[in-house]
Amino acid sequence: MIQAENLGKRFGTAWVFRSLSFEVLPGQCLVVMGRNGAGKSTLLKTLSGLITPTEGKVSADSAISHSALDQATYSELSPREHLKFFDQTGDPDNWLAQVGLEVQAWDRPCGNLSTGMRARVKLAIALQSKRKILLLDEPSAGIDEAGRAVFASAIQSVLSDRGVVILATNDQLDRRLATHELEL
Repeated sequence: MIQAENLGKRFGTAWVFRSLSFEVLPGQCLVVMGRNGAGKSTLLKTLSGLITPTEGKVSADSAISHSALDQATYSELSPREHLKFFDQTGDPDNWLAQVGLEVQAWDRPCGNLSTGMRARVKLAIALQSKRKILLLDEPSAGIDEAGRAVFASAIQSVLSDRGVVILATNDQLDRRLATHELEL
């Protein structure tokens, strides 16, 4: 479970968002919609603790995994090496297969992969963490229709395991994953 109480973030004198209160329970997916610049990424960074709120508070009952569109991958590392870097005890092949990354890409440098393939690597890293709360910022950006199906399946799997997902997007197709919506 993750809960925001009267959450607000201001930069200088401009409020990005203010007085946001919500609770997302196990098995639920909150889709945060809004145009570019509406504050979706700032909200996720605030929920994850990367940014301190100006007002209000966030509480969560477990650790949070945050995957963002602007999260960089190391161009010289392969997808398999990325997953080993973040979890040396896990089986990276399992996670790469789960996100539908083509086997031929597993050992290629991420700098040589398409935007959609790198998005799958980021999703695999987030899923591999096995954290019960996933914050996903524009996770389907650059993903083709086949990738969307894999992405939706991965999210449904997290929700079936009583995980919590908060998904920030401006893509109307991602709305189908929502149990709740928040418009910024």
